Amino acid sequence: MIKIISAHIEEFRGIRKLDINLAEKTFAISGPNGSGKSGVIDAIEFALTGQIGRLTGTGTKGLSLADHGPHVDHIKFPDAAFVELEVSFPTLGKKAKLTRKVSAPKKPSIEPNDPDIVEILDEVSQHPEITLARREILKFILVEPTKRSAQIQEILKIDELGQTRSALNTAYGKLNRAAIAAEKNTRDKRNTLLQHLGITSLSAAEMLKAVNAKRQLLGLEIHDTITADTIIDKGLAEPAGEQSLNKSAALIELDKLNKKLVELGQSPSPDAEALVDQIEQLENDAQLLVSLQQRDLVESGLKLVDGPSCPMCDHEWPDEAHLLSHLHAKQRKSQAAGELKQKLVEHASSLSNEVGNLKALLLETHRIAKIESAVEMLSSVVAWGKDLAFFQEQLKSFATILELKDRLANGWPAIPEGFRAKLADFVSAIRAKPDQSASLAAQSYLINAEQRFKDYKAARLTETASQKARDASKVAYDAWCAAMESELDELYEAVEDDFSKFYRLLNDGDEQKFVARFKATEGRLDFDVNFYERGLFPPGAFHSEGHQDGMGVCLYLALMKRLLGDRFTVALLDDVVMSVDADHRYQFCKLLMAEFPNTQFVIATHDKVWAEQMRSANLVTRKTSMAFDSWSVDTGPLVESNPEIWAEIDAALTKGKVEVAAPILRRHMEFVARLLADQLGAQTVFRADNSYDLGGLLPSAFSRLSDLLGKAVDSAQSWGNEDQKSKAQARRQRLKEANTHKGEEDWTVNKAVHFNEWANFSPNDFMPIVKAFKDLLACAQCDDCGSWLYITPKGTSPEGLRCSCNSVNLNLKKKPK
Repeated sequence: MIKIISAHIEEFRGIRKLDINLAEKTFAISGPNGSGKSGVIDAIEFALTGQIGRLTGTGTKGLSLADHGPHVDHIKFPDAAFVELEVSFPTLGKKAKLTRKVSAPKKPSIEPNDPDIVEILDEVSQHPEITLARREILKFILVEPTKRSAQIQEILKIDELGQTRSALNTAYGKLNRAAIAAEKNTRDKRNTLLQHLGITSLSAAEMLKAVNAKRQLLGLEIHDTITADTIIDKGLAEPAGEQSLNKSAALIELDKLNKKLVELGQSPSPDAEALVDQIEQLENDAQLLVSLQQRDLVESGLKLVDGPSCPMCDHEWPDEAHLLSHLHAKQRKSQAAGELKQKLVEHASSLSNEVGNLKALLLETHRIAKIESAVEMLSSVVAWGKDLAFFQEQLKSFATILELKDRLANGWPAIPEGFRAKLADFVSAIRAKPDQSASLAAQSYLINAEQRFKDYKAARLTETASQKARDASKVAYDAWCAAMESELDELYEAVEDDFSKFYRLLNDGDEQKFVARFKATEGRLDFDVNFYERGLFPPGAFHSEGHQDGMGVCLYLALMKRLLGDRFTVALLDDVVMSVDADHRYQFCKLLMAEFPNTQFVIATHDKVWAEQMRSANLVTRKTSMAFDSWSVDTGPLVESNPEIWAEIDAALTKGKVEVAAPILRRHMEFVARLLADQLGAQTVFRADNSYDLGGLLPSAFSRLSDLLGKAVDSAQSWGNEDQKSKAQARRQRLKEANTHKGEEDWTVNKAVHFNEWANFSPNDFMPIVKAFKDLLACAQCDDCGSWLYITPKGTSPEGLRCSCNSVNLNLKKKPK
């Protein structure tokens, strides 16, 4: 797609003003923590995509591009914060300038406004995954299979597959719950019918025998058979006048209510207890409730999306896909809260069924009390029935369920005071009534049997329809999952081949038989890796943190290769191999160069050893790398071995701040001493912890330079090259004088840096120290290009001492005798 030629950054994050020449090549930025190197990654990512990944995702609530993209001193002036990239388009053979301001992140300026260039830059902007930060590596490795599946599918731009699967699964879940409820309702209606008929099974023979006994008593035509179309009380006229009470049936119904009251007093409802626990979870975790509220809003918004404009806040997105991706991401974040809500609703639905059963018993009691004109009993039943009806209505709404904690905890039935006593008196009154005639009992039996038979048949029809809908939904869900898994298996096989290959290259000579296996099943992506041919295990089982980091980077590269192929031309890597040891970092360089020769990597690291390894491996050069010395809120990052270092020191001394100038000088000297020790091949005492200090490196580096210049004089003498001899002698004399002057000031610098005796120094006292070191370092630099001198070839027998522009090119090899 593109390569980055240069970057200009102003008032962005921690950077005040910075120019970088990336030259369309892999580029390394190193520096201590807090020196501003990640700000460069953020700036390039922002210029290309219009966003900063560091300000989004888990743990970034309260962060935003508008508020935290500009430099802290320009928060109120976002127009001042911008990034300008000069980019090339290899496939087009063109170049362009891309400028993006924090004040208008979705409206970049592109010059020239060529349609082909605009199209490619628009595609790049839709790939924020070109940036990989340290915190994101392990999200591929140490993560739940469901989250891994969603994250990898999002990177591969196939997350719509998972979203469709999720929608089908949600539909199946709802239909399955409806079918289960219908099945329960059918069982309840069946048991009610069996109990009324006084039989043990709902066989046609038993029903026919029970019904015909009553019909024969009433002189009605007996039924030959019982079918779904049979009318049990056919031919029976309604009793004239006021309805008479069936004493035995009434006592049965009242006994049911009495037993229910005893049951309610003895055993608490499991559903009510579960609801109390879940409501307390929401009360103790305010974020859960917020997530739920956002989930409902997001789900409503998803249904209304029709274009790039948000239907909830009218915010304009680049396109509908960006908006949907944002909403789906928020929906996934609230998954745990959604699962809790679903459980809460299910328990509420189950409890509602209990309430319904109790209301049915009260309804029968109401009918009996009405026939008997038992005013007091009737009043109590009506009052309690209304209360239960209101309670049942509250159980239907998530919002009102949350208000029921006290009632659920203290006994949801809320039996009215004195109700049991009134019921006992009412039952006694019914028992005292004279027995009814057999005819009235038979009539009541058949009428109620017909009503219960109708209720049972209606429940069966509903159950059948619910089961068909559920089964059809399950077929659709299984078919989608099978097709999706087949396609994903093919895709993941390609990814796992590349991943395994990259990991073997990274661990060359260690895990040459390493293999990995991905398995996609119903929204999960299981991931296992070989551990020294002992079997396949999850990556976190036996592999070290460094190996897990390596796996994360290799998987990222495999995914990007699969996603973009030849269009994977730019990647931003921010401190991504910090747990990988030094030997494997060399292999990492080889991996990038061998497998991604056409990709421009911009790599930030706080490890100077790693920065040097990248140069040693030829992944980057001195020209395609940059080292930051330090950072301050006023200046932004200071580039090491840059004239701005001296300007910064001079500025601090001008303000009388020796305490600021001394540490800057010390850090700069440490950097240069380390660099020269490496480039000149200085001899130093090896330290396993790599903690070489200025006192150990600087003398050996300049001692080595003096020796090399002496060899250059001897070499020029042997070849009769007076010009070379004169240059070498002049530089060596210059070095001797500078080193002598520096030695006179050493005690001052040591005190200023190590013992914090800044109060004892004035700027005038410290200025000679600065000049001494500046003059000393100049002896190891080219006067024309400013680059540091280095030997060639590296090793114990160098043949030349030179600079980057070849202005300094001293021969070290004597003429053979």
